[in-house]
This record gives sequence, structure tokens and C-alpha cells, in this order.
Amino acid sequence: MNFPDIGTNPKDFSLIFKHIPMGITYLDRDFTILNMNPYFLEKLGIKLENAIGRRCYELRAEILGEKGKNLKPCSDCKAPEVMETGEVRNFVKEITPDFIVDTTLVPEKNERGEVIGFLELHQDITVSRQVDSALQESEEKYKSVVDNIGIGVALLNPGMELIAINKQMHKWFPHIDVSTRPVCFRAFNAPPRNDICSYCPTYKTLQDGQVHESVTDTPHGNEIRNYRIISSPIFNSEGKVTAAIEMVEDITESKKTEKKIQEYQNSLEDLVKERTERLSVINRALKKEIADRKQAEESLHISSNKIRLFAYFVSHDLKSPALAVNGLTRLLHKHYEDILDERGKNYCQQILKSSEQIAALVEMINAYISTKEISLQIESIKLAELLLMVREEFAGPLNIRQIKWTEPEYLPEIKADRVAMLRVLRNFVDNALKYGGGDLSEIAIGYREDNECHILSVSDDGIGLKAEESQKVFGLFKRQKTASGIAGSGLGLAIVKEIAEQHKGKVWTEPGSKKGITFNISISKHL
Repeated sequence: MNFPDIGTNPKDFSLIFKHIPMGITYLDRDFTILNMNPYFLEKLGIKLENAIGRRCYELRAEILGEKGKNLKPCSDCKAPEVMETGEVRNFVKEITPDFIVDTTLVPEKNERGEVIGFLELHQDITVSRQVDSALQESEEKYKSVVDNIGIGVALLNPGMELIAINKQMHKWFPHIDVSTRPVCFRAFNAPPRNDICSYCPTYKTLQDGQVHESVTDTPHGNEIRNYRIISSPIFNSEGKVTAAIEMVEDITESKKTEKKIQEYQNSLEDLVKERTERLSVINRALKKEIADRKQAEESLHISSNKIRLFAYFVSHDLKSPALAVNGLTRLLHKHYEDILDERGKNYCQQILKSSEQIAALVEMINAYISTKEISLQIESIKLAELLLMVREEFAGPLNIRQIKWTEPEYLPEIKADRVAMLRVLRNFVDNALKYGGGDLSEIAIGYREDNECHILSVSDDGIGLKAEESQKVFGLFKRQKTASGIAGSGLGLAIVKEIAEQHKGKVWTEPGSKKGITFNISISKHL
């Protein structure tokens, strides 16, 4: 057989139909399958006898498990268009979710030119579509990274036109619309330039295919902005530069700082000389300032003593009239109870309560002043004995409210001021009883130590405190938001803080694991 004769024998086409790695299907005008090659049968997972005589769309519905649901040609099928025009059509079709084909539909015509059937050629593009999808996903991720990278990124073509810019560049240059392909030296400068900037690294990159870097002096209205630009080339498969990527960083502020540093360095020698000459003057002024500060500290100490004394006298003088008001109100209530109506009786009760609060506040002010003024009496004290005193003092409310009391089996002797430590423990326990709420069921005493401190704690399972409140409760006259309607001065925890500082320690709170709060105090071991 001579070479020109190859392919003229029908057997040659039969071999091609049988072995070609693409799907081939013959259909008549009614979409009935007349023949299908082995490659396509294998892809569909069916036998030839199950395909011949079936309409293509009915067979597809059966393969997809939708038998009986699809009784008309697929909406994306080009066969009706081919029958009308008699022309070849090409379209992409998803036969099954895992089998996507690029289909070429070739009409078969009779001698009168009428379409009597179709030849479908199916090229498997499943893998390429999956790759395209992965590439698209990768591109979206890359775009997200580029948009949020924190520096400017711009893509330019060889004509110096902007193809794309990221969010940071949009932030710096909101007027730029890349869809209009603006030229960079006009878009980035205000007012716009008419030619390429002399320092432009991107122009150099597009010319020689190398990475270039430069710092710009970009006019921006009434100021000059400085950008560091690193330009990198993008090559096509032939090694030709087709675009450039600019990585842009705004260094205006750092340039200003560098300029100031340079100016400072230039004047440093003069500054040192000037300061050397003034050193003696400064020394004399410093000595005078030290003397003035010492005198001011002495004056401040005297003034502080006067303020403390004034506070003591005021609190002392407040207590007597408060007690007098309280006593007179009690007498009024006792002797004239029958005359007073309900409103009068309520007024008496309110006066009694207010006068008692004034007296209690005066006592707390005196306690606070005395805490700051009286020197500590450091001695060895047994913590177990102090806790026994506190527990007995609060036995009544503990028993009535059925509140469980727990403490460590072992508590050491520590060196501290006995009265001050008793006041701390009383305050912590009283605070738990007052502000723990109706669900309070347990008060737990804790002890731990480290190399420097003894640490005592009082925990409860009450309503606790919010974080912002726990930072403020140790201040003067600071009370919890939950203290509404509960008697108190807001000085108790301030006194505890003062005691802790006198013992070279500190106080703090910790939230409970589920509810409640823990008050802690540390006492130095080196008193």
C-alpha cells in the first residue's frame, strides 16, 4: 500500500473509531444513539447494547441516577442549533461530576443538505478543569495575601500602564482606576508628570529584565512623599519581559526622621561645646534645685501633718453631733411615737440610719489615719489563733446563714503587727459576708508562701466582682456596684492596702474558677 492510500480503507476508520483516546457517538435527528466507541463506553461505565437505541439525554439521566426526571434534551445542548444552522458547534458539558468533556458536534447531512444525524466528538478535559479550579483558588488566595500584605503592590505592562494594584495602593492613591489603564507617572504624581520619572526602577526592569530598587520623591499636593520601590520582571515562556511587579513601601516618615537625625549629628559638636560651657551653670542650678526640693519636701511634710491633723479634728468633731442627732432622734421616736404619723416615723428611721453611717464613717476615717500614722508593732503571731478570733467574732452570721468555714490544717507563725493582721482578716471576711449575696455558701481561708512573702487569702463562692471593679476596690471610698443598700464607708479595703504596704507587701483579687472572688495579701518575710 502506498502512503497516499493510507486511510482510504474503511477498516482504517474502524481502527481509529475503536482505539482513539476520545469519545465518539453517532446520533440520529431524534437524539437516538446509533453507535458509541469503546473509549466513551468505558468512561461512562456502560455496555454498547445498553446504549444503542436510547436517547442520549435519557441515558445520561440514568447514569446520574435521575431516571425518568429528564425527558427532554439538556438545556446546554447545541444539537437544536446545529439542526437549524447545519454548522459545527463546540461546547463544554459535564457528563457526570467526575467527567467533563469538550464536545464538538458535527452535523451529518443528506444529499439535499438536510441534517439527518450528528457525530459527537468528546475530549476529556476533567483534569484540566480541576487544575483550572485549583489555579483559580490559588489565585484568589494569592490575591487575598497581596491585598492584605501591608505594603503596596502594582503590576505594570511594558507601556508603563497600571494593570492591577492592591488595597494598600488604593489607600494611597484612591483616584486610580486600573480599568482605564492609566500610565504610572501620570497616575502616581500630583500634579501628573508628562514623562517617565528619572529614578523609575520599573522602567529599567522592563528594559533589562533585572531587579531594580529606588526611593522616589513623589509630589502629593503640597508635600513630597517618599516611597521605596523594588521592581521585579515577569517573563513569558520565551524569556521575554511582559510585565513588572512593584513592591512599594511608604518611607516618608522614616526619611523625615533620618533627616532630623542627620541634622542633629551635624550640630552635635556645637551642641557638646555649648553644653560643656554651660555645665558649670547647670551644676550650680542643680545644687540650688536640690536645696529647693529639700525645703519643699519639708514644707510638704509639715503640710501633710497639718492635713492629717485637720482630718482627725474634723472626723472627731463630726462624731459628737452625729451621735447627738442619733440620740435626739431616738428620744423623739420614743416619746412622740403616738403623735407621729407613718411618714414622721420613716423620717426618724432615716435620720437614725444616716447618723449611724456618719458615726461609722468617722470611725473608719480615724482608723485609716491611725493606720497611716501608728508605727507597726512587729511580733511573732500565730495565724491559727488570729483565725480562731475572727471565726468566733463572725460565728453568729456564719451559723444563721449556714455558711461553711474552711482553713488549712497547718498555719505557721509569722512576724507582723497583730492588730493590723486581725483587722485585715476581719475586713476580708466581713466583705465576703456583706457582698457575697444570698447564694454565699462557703468562706475558705488559704495560706501559701514563696521565698519572699507569706500570702494569706480569703475566698468565697458568692457573686464575685467584674474585672474592672476588682482593680478599683482598694481605693479610697471605692465600693462595689453590688453594695447598693449595704452599709459601708468604702475605706475598709483602702485600710487593708495601707497595712499591706506597711508590711512591704501588696493586696489583689482573683476571680473564682466558676463564681466568687479571692482577696489576697502578701506579707514580707523580712520585717
